[in-house]
Amino acid sequence: MSTVYFVCIGNTCRSPMAAAIFNQVARERGIEGIQADSFGIVPFYGDSDDVRQLRESAVRTVIGEMDGLKDHKPKGVMEIAFEEGDKIVLLDSGRVNELGAGILRNKSFQGKRFPMLMIETEDPFGGAVKDYVNCCLFLKKEIEENLSFMTRSISIQAPKHM
Repeated sequence: MSTVYFVCIGNTCRSPMAAAIFNQVARERGIEGIQADSFGIVPFYGDSDDVRQLRESAVRTVIGEMDGLKDHKPKGVMEIAFEEGDKIVLLDSGRVNELGAGILRNKSFQGKRFPMLMIETEDPFGGAVKDYVNCCLFLKKEIEENLSFMTRSISIQAPKHM
């Protein structure tokens, strides 16, 4: 099964919400063989109850479900096992160089092709529930508009020797 990895800075707000939304949209459309997960460029391991409640409430408001969001624990690029056919959706284009540096350190990317999409998304961290809901609404719209890209195979290749 292929994975679409949504990536933000801390893996506490945008990327886990996007993964939950993607999984629900894919399920609603009958798309099989692909799932979403998330990681952060600089994961915030101190994920708080307040942030958890805000993201869960926002996702529930927008899609009605939370698909694994309740059990989410922030993780970084070194904690994923990237497979051929997986994809990356970066939610903060200003962090592309940091993501690239992380990819070069993670041996699971070595020699593999991976498509990458950038969707500039405002970070709701530190905001009110309306900021989280607005972020989820934006993510859902972008996921729906870019679903064909996220579910097809076009890729760039990572270096074979890292």
